[in-house]
Amino acid sequence: MKKFCLIIMAILAWTAPAMAAGLVAEADRTIIPQGETFTLSIKYDGGKTNQQPDFAPLESDFSIFSMGTAFQHNFINGKMSQSQEWQLLLMPKKTGKIKIPALKLGKLSSNPLEVEIVPANQAQNMQNQNQNTSPYQLQIEAEVDNSKPFVQQEINVTLKIYDTGGVQIDRVVPLDINENDWVIKMMGSPELESTVVNGKSTRVIKQVYAFFPQRSGKLTLPAFMVDGFYLTKSKNPMRNVFDDAFGPSGMTLGFDDIFAVKTPLSAVSSPIEIEVKPIPQQSQGAWWIPAQSVELFSEWKPNPPKFKVGEAVTRNIYIKAVRVIGNQLPNLYLKDTQNLRQYPEKPVTEMKIEGDKIASYRMISTVYIPSAAGNVVVPEVKVNWFNVLTGKNETAVLPEMKVNVLPNEAMKEAVTENEEPDSAPNIEADASQQQRINRKSDADIEQAQLREERHDGLDKYVWIALAFLAGIVICYLILAPKRKDNGEPEVRSVKDYAKIIIKSAKANNLKKLRDELIRWARVQFKRDNITNLKDVAETINDNEMSEMLEALSAKLYNPESSAFDADKFILCFQQVAKVKKPATESDKRLPDLYD
Repeated sequence: MKKFCLIIMAILAWTAPAMAAGLVAEADRTIIPQGETFTLSIKYDGGKTNQQPDFAPLESDFSIFSMGTAFQHNFINGKMSQSQEWQLLLMPKKTGKIKIPALKLGKLSSNPLEVEIVPANQAQNMQNQNQNTSPYQLQIEAEVDNSKPFVQQEINVTLKIYDTGGVQIDRVVPLDINENDWVIKMMGSPELESTVVNGKSTRVIKQVYAFFPQRSGKLTLPAFMVDGFYLTKSKNPMRNVFDDAFGPSGMTLGFDDIFAVKTPLSAVSSPIEIEVKPIPQQSQGAWWIPAQSVELFSEWKPNPPKFKVGEAVTRNIYIKAVRVIGNQLPNLYLKDTQNLRQYPEKPVTEMKIEGDKIASYRMISTVYIPSAAGNVVVPEVKVNWFNVLTGKNETAVLPEMKVNVLPNEAMKEAVTENEEPDSAPNIEADASQQQRINRKSDADIEQAQLREERHDGLDKYVWIALAFLAGIVICYLILAPKRKDNGEPEVRSVKDYAKIIIKSAKANNLKKLRDELIRWARVQFKRDNITNLKDVAETINDNEMSEMLEALSAKLYNPESSAFDADKFILCFQQVAKVKKPATESDKRLPDLYD
């Protein structure tokens, strides 16, 4: 059987006439709407070859989306012929008439072609009956709401994507973004609506972007490109088999999707020139906030607040700015006031979409701890900003608040218990009175001696036994090593205290941390009069460590406060723990935060 097949093939090859090989180029259409693709076919009738035409000349005017290869074997009147075909899916890069140059395969060259790329709106009005135009069309437009903004002022760019044939959208992306010129935020989700354009039902997709120019002068809004595709009926012969077998009902079985061909579409919006104005002269030198509105408000915990000496009260201060992104909001530097310590926490920033505008929020949580009773003023808070609607500078104010700080009876009683009563001798007592007191004391001593002599022998033995036991206990306390709460020997060196301090900070055992800091400071600086964290701070004389100790005190007074950062404290303590003696004014590493 194999020999028979070889003989037949040899006869067919011998009888086939010698044909001159050729290379032919053909486009499926010559008038293409902007943003659509077309197919370029290059046919070689010289049989099968491992070579491929040089397609590099196409890349200057076209984007090559895909390329496929097909082979054909034809038997006509007992003669066999072979051909090979390359099919390229091309997207034009510009409008107007474009020449497709001759492509080379070895020594062969294809015929040149010319295609015309027309704008999408003109393509809809084409009435050329001989032109096979596609019903699928894609167009994108960009509109800006303000072409002369101030630097860093929000402007909104609205994209409108027009689809007249059910195109599937893949992506919408800005092109050639210079990050030094623009900050871009997407505003919500796309909106979909239907309308009629030139008598055709058209789907319109709207998407809004917020642009923030980062420098003044002439800038170009980046163009946007939309990519999509539509499905066309495949020329695969298997499709005809299913059509014959199932007829039009085959559509309901999904065979169109199986054999459909994805045809890509693309469109690019036109660039828009804008003039960005610099910061106005009256606003220079201050924090620049070009906003539509700025508000300041606060909330107290507890509400209403109750101020008492040594007890913490928390206030959350909020800044809200409309048409401003989060990093444009300022940090608040709260003024210090007498008898009222303030411990601001790290700000928290959030950005929201409210309607068609961006609104940014910043919350600064502050812990207040009064140090003395009486009337105290919580300072006002101000934020200067520029109103883009009126073109004027404005100030958002959180007014000052006068509060009455009550004494803390619990703290007062604790202080009273630790105080020793004052006593002074009466130097004006007369001698006779003093002599009577002395005589009475001598008589009391004599009576006590008589009572002691009347004790029987049993009492003496009891006292001797008790004295013996007391001696044993004293010897044990002196000779045995002191123990810590966890059963380990009591630390005696500065390094051991430092290890326990770091361990307590990591475990968030703040009471133990306070006690060990006091003990460490006594040993480190050889001062027995250190009794509290304030004494520790004054002895160390380091600004950053003083802030850490104040935050620790605030946390001890109010466990719900988050003013104390254990990790930051450990780093700070490791620095000051290297100091061998109290620092002087010239040793300060940072200037005071407050005057």
